[in-house]
Amino acid sequence: MLTFAITTTTKLAGLSLHKNGKYLGEVKVEVAKTHSTTILEQIDRLFEWTGTTLDEVENVLVSIGPGSFTGVRIAIAVVKGLFFNKNVRFFEVNELDALAYQAFYQLKGIKNDIENVKIYSLIDSRKEKVYAAVYQVQKNLENEFELKQIKDYEVRKLDNIIEEINDSENEKNYLVGDAVLNYKGKIIEKIAEKVKIFEDNSLKISTTTFTEMFFDEKLKETNIIDLKPDYLEKSQAERDKK
Repeated sequence: MLTFAITTTTKLAGLSLHKNGKYLGEVKVEVAKTHSTTILEQIDRLFEWTGTTLDEVENVLVSIGPGSFTGVRIAIAVVKGLFFNKNVRFFEVNELDALAYQAFYQLKGIKNDIENVKIYSLIDSRKEKVYAAVYQVQKNLENEFELKQIKDYEVRKLDNIIEEINDSENEKNYLVGDAVLNYKGKIIEKIAEKVKIFEDNSLKISTTTFTEMFFDEKLKETNIIDLKPDYLEKSQAERDKK
């Protein structure tokens, strides 16, 4: 079973392939402007390097946002074009969820007690505006750790999030996402004692997380018609119409 994962939601384009319990390869490319000129070449190279073909793909995992309006559309358009009329299953990935699970999986691997840890997923929307969601690690009936979303997806000012964390009594606040990397100086200056920040190479999304979520049955299956972006806010063009 070959599983293909893709995101172009932020400046970091991510691709990966997984087959029969084994990761075959992953590509990460940071771009200055748009993914549209390079993404197909990256995909070709990934399949070439791993000795696989598009016809072998059975599952497609694609980020639907939130993030760059253009970036989100690119990944969705690419998978629709590559896999139209092919016998594949499509699964949509909310990138804020994926960032939270990436942090959760990492914490489970390095810490014994992570109960009540809060994870803030933060994607940069520029000018200190971020796409955000908040999650908490809890124990289920089987006494196993699980991740629960406790605050819905929002577009927020960074200052509001900093104030919220500063006013919180919870001392186990972990931050993840490219907004953390981009505004790390301000975050550390304001709330260094209240937050934990992952290493820089763990702050941005890896599409291998998509695959982990897929096997943990955390992704929503959809179809090629209903596969649509989740921008979380209106584009500038839509706002200008009003």
